[in-house]
Amino acid sequence: MNRNQIASLVIPVISIVCLLGGGFLLQAKGQDQVTLSQSARSATLSSDTVHVSFEQVGGKVTTIPYQEEKVVKKGDVLMTLDATDVNLQIEQLQKQIQQFDTQIQQQEQSIKLGYAKATTQEKQAKLAIAQAQVNQNKSAAALETSKASQRQAEAARRQAESAQRQAAAAEKQVNDGSRQEDMQQQQIAVQSATKSLQTAQTSYDRIRKLYDAGLSSKAEMDSADNALTLAKNQLSQQQEALTKMKNGATAEERQQANERTRQAAEQANQATEQVGQATVSITQAQDEIEAARIAAENSATQLDTVAQTRQQLADQELSVQLLKQQKAAQQVELKTLLLKKSRLVLKAPQNGKITAVSTKIGENIAQGTPVITLETNEMYFDLYVSEDQASKFKANKQVTVHLPATNQDIQGKVRYVTSAPQFANLRMSREKGEADIATFQVRIYVPKTGALLPGMTAEVNTDEITS
Repeated sequence: MNRNQIASLVIPVISIVCLLGGGFLLQAKGQDQVTLSQSARSATLSSDTVHVSFEQVGGKVTTIPYQEEKVVKKGDVLMTLDATDVNLQIEQLQKQIQQFDTQIQQQEQSIKLGYAKATTQEKQAKLAIAQAQVNQNKSAAALETSKASQRQAEAARRQAESAQRQAAAAEKQVNDGSRQEDMQQQQIAVQSATKSLQTAQTSYDRIRKLYDAGLSSKAEMDSADNALTLAKNQLSQQQEALTKMKNGATAEERQQANERTRQAAEQANQATEQVGQATVSITQAQDEIEAARIAAENSATQLDTVAQTRQQLADQELSVQLLKQQKAAQQVELKTLLLKKSRLVLKAPQNGKITAVSTKIGENIAQGTPVITLETNEMYFDLYVSEDQASKFKANKQVTVHLPATNQDIQGKVRYVTSAPQFANLRMSREKGEADIATFQVRIYVPKTGALLPGMTAEVNTDEITS
């Protein structure tokens, strides 16, 4: 083989090797056309819209203040529903709550007065019990005093009756004169007194002689003299009594005996009256003791009544608590109706422009049905990135967005990152024998300006974004 033939073979071989090596290097470094297109991602701008609907309420449309293409601010009323039924229910509930307030106030005042009255009754009952105990003690002391007075009066009456009998007997003796037996006894008494006088005289004479002879003492002499004088007096008294018996009582003595009998009868009558008075005092004291006992029992019964009254008041307090709970339930229901009424007024959730109104005044709409479409003051676009690029995007992260139409860069904010399994990486899908890699959806919001229009292209260079 000559040199020309060898040269003709070497040059193609070298070219083939260079092409294969370059392709291999390009493939190894990921610099094919598909890979190069992955670093710059583009998407179409879209206007952010909100479909506004009534929250959990429906009904008849009464007003629509704004129509399409009108710019509204957050809080502006967009639409209202008929609130007639809700207003009636609210009015009814408000009246019921007022009735509950009246009932609660009346019962609380009644309970307060009831407790005050029960306290007063309790104090009065305790004072009455104490007073009854004092009265009972006083009456018991008076009873003992009356019983002692009765015993003294009984003794006095017995003495008076005895004195009356003695006076009557003495008067009868004075009026009737002495009996023969009494005369004989009195004569015997005179004889005995005479003998006693003789004996005393003999003893006196003997002691006188001894005294004169110096054989007896002065004391013995005086004793004998006294004995003689006593014997003479006794004999004189007995003789006088015998003479009276023989002669009979005088008119004055009869009158004195009668007076003594009358006085004794009066004393007996007075003693009888005193006994009767003492008996009356005893009965009165016993009645007072019984009355005090009954008063104490009545007061104790009143205390039981007070306890029952307080239990009834406690039951009324439970009733008041039940009324308050019912009132609270009515208030919750009223708040629910007021919330429902407030939801009958549809307000703009944010600033924007109305792009569609899907109902008319007089139509009935169901709850949750979108009735107005509001274009907000924000725009967004969706990027679809591979899973190795998705880690660079985080919610609320600021990214640089390039607008080819205006050739300017603006700042956008990542709203969310979510998987988009329906897409596959183009590079991997074109290579045989390798599995597809999942793609992720990244939504980015940008502020709306006069230069931005829906449909414009927005680009993001993923190589410029750091993880």
